[in-house]
Amino acid sequence: MKITDVEVICLRIPPMDGPCEWGDDAFIVRVHTDTGLVGTGESDTSPMVARALVEAPESNLYCSGLKRLLIGENPLEIQKLWDKMYWSSNYVGRRGVGIHAISAIDIALWDIASQFYQVPIYMLLGGKYRDKIRAYGTFIPADTPEENKVIAASLKDQALQA
Repeated sequence: MKITDVEVICLRIPPMDGPCEWGDDAFIVRVHTDTGLVGTGESDTSPMVARALVEAPESNLYCSGLKRLLIGENPLEIQKLWDKMYWSSNYVGRRGVGIHAISAIDIALWDIASQFYQVPIYMLLGGKYRDKIRAYGTFIPADTPEENKVIAASLKDQALQA
């Protein structure tokens, strides 16, 4: 099995060219294989910047777009591909959007492995450890700090009751 494409999907509300104080955006990748398996991954980052990192041409040995590194590779060699992306994107940084883009692709590769081996991803990562976990949620802040305190207290009470 070989990787044939890395598709980038950028989503945003409001539209990309509109002003944005508190918007919502998403960076999604789909890794396609020659067998028809497609893995999907996501990262919370600046979608257009991450897209540029994925689609960029090679500039030098340590500055390469991630897509070109992956085409033709076996998607089941997840650690090998992570290392290849990490070292070949050295010039774009080890934090922020560089790691975010690698992370989204890594998630897509695990998705492909899950489909290929026909087991849930948690089994590939070592198995089930818990029957339930506490949920985490993020909210967009209100207009005043006082309103935020009321909202946070309410959310905390709801979480404790769960």
